[in-house]
Amino acid sequence: MAQKNRDYWEERQVKREAKAFTTIQNIEKEYKIALEKAKQDINKEISRITTTYMNDNILNYNETLKLLKGDDYKVWKKDLHDYIKEYKNLLKTAPLDAQKLYLEIETLSAKSRISHLDSLKAQIDMEFTKLIFGVEDSSKNALNSVYRDTFIEVTKDLGINAIVSRDKIKAVLDRPWSGANFSERLWTNTDKLAQTVKQEIVNGMIQGINLKTMSKRVSERFETAKKNDVERLLRTEVNYVLNQATLDGYKEAGIEKYEFSATLDSRTSQICSELNGEIFEIKKIAVGLNYPPMHPRCRSTTIPIIDYESLIKQGREEIGEKDNNDNEPLTNNENRSINKESKEPIPNTFTMTWAQNDKVEYNEVKKLQKELTTEEIIKKLGGGDKTGGSCSSVAFAYIGNRNGYDVLDFRGGKSMNIFASTRSIVEIANLDDIQSKITKNTNDFKAVKELLTFAKEDKEYYLATGGHAAIIRKTNKGFEYLELQTEDKNGFKKLDKTALKSRFGCQTSHTVSGLKLEPASILIDVDSCKNNEEFKNLLGYINTAKDKQNKGEGGYAKWFL
Repeated sequence: MAQKNRDYWEERQVKREAKAFTTIQNIEKEYKIALEKAKQDINKEISRITTTYMNDNILNYNETLKLLKGDDYKVWKKDLHDYIKEYKNLLKTAPLDAQKLYLEIETLSAKSRISHLDSLKAQIDMEFTKLIFGVEDSSKNALNSVYRDTFIEVTKDLGINAIVSRDKIKAVLDRPWSGANFSERLWTNTDKLAQTVKQEIVNGMIQGINLKTMSKRVSERFETAKKNDVERLLRTEVNYVLNQATLDGYKEAGIEKYEFSATLDSRTSQICSELNGEIFEIKKIAVGLNYPPMHPRCRSTTIPIIDYESLIKQGREEIGEKDNNDNEPLTNNENRSINKESKEPIPNTFTMTWAQNDKVEYNEVKKLQKELTTEEIIKKLGGGDKTGGSCSSVAFAYIGNRNGYDVLDFRGGKSMNIFASTRSIVEIANLDDIQSKITKNTNDFKAVKELLTFAKEDKEYYLATGGHAAIIRKTNKGFEYLELQTEDKNGFKKLDKTALKSRFGCQTSHTVSGLKLEPASILIDVDSCKNNEEFKNLLGYINTAKDKQNKGEGGYAKWFL
């Protein structure tokens, strides 16, 4: 493809922003409808108390402090029972929300007798709690959608086929980027409105105002919230999620710098105007200082800085496509792919570039003196894992030994993280001449079932699915997986649904706030890796000195319970 200029990226980001705000508009409407209903219900309750207990339609503070008795209290108890019923339902579907509601109930239940004013206040709290329950999940689903769509589009524009990580989505929504995460800000905003409404009622009662005026004051508070608070919260949050998804896309593609891009019009803030066109390093990002959102309702975004010339020199294709010049790309020829001075490969894959940027030590891989049996390789590699998760890298080390290379693992740290990432595993699976199958499914068991149809008897494969990776094989007795991470029980074990669930962490559904995700499951033919020079070079970032292996007594294999 031709090199994409600034105008292209700016146009793409503007379109993504417009799409994101369209997604959130329906939630804004839902939120405002919920506020309107809460307003009407609260005004009805004010009217009920006024009509029943006050004289001349005047709210009297002293009267409202009188205790409820008899039938009045029975009515209140009925409302409280509804409250408790809602709590029980939430226990099954949203435990955290149920906990919040329980605190309200506990406060109310502590009072054996309750005043008219307390009743009104509690009814207000109830209405606002219902409001939150109605919009929180919808809002999170919409923000999930914004992240997913933005990430996919950004990585696609950058020429890579990346997988949306549910963990990253959750991390973005849970991160207290401005002192609180989205849920906390939603609850805080609503609590403030509830307190304002309650104070307005108390003030009105003390002043002895009439029902009409009181309802008007309450309504005005709600209208202000609808006009300002709702839009400010949701539009600021969608800008944050949009830009975080963009940032994750940049990182996935190895982008190191970005240009700050502000929407320049009469509504543009001074701080965004001053930053427009400025270039910053990805590693020095600070939301609110040099990365949007800079302020509430911020509309700014960013543009990736792509060094095409550098990518060509590194032997990488021009963002996923071949360049149009006549320069011969790097090959698997050893004299061209290895730096003669350091023995370290010249990076021509994303994984290798990642390893070198993170300064992962390179230990050249050499040929084995003799071919090792399966039992010898297991004894050589296996041991109690003290790294916390070397399943993928040690499986690749097994592939190396199986194909005649002297490789050790359990290095842990950055090396482990790189070779455990789906991005790197997919890249290895797609290397020239390596035979592999990749499938995406929200149900891991179905994904594995599909992959296993490609497995041939008496052959070995690398399988990554759920939360684990291991060597597997098909025998006349069925499928087996290779355990390499225990202290003394390593070897091939039965691969069935129980093992897939408890050892691999497979799930029937990957869902985040109602959004179904489709993670990749990957199958790689072990034998096909033998003659791929890039794979051999990558093993150097796994290969670990014998005395530096983090394995042994106290190490263990992680199980999913």
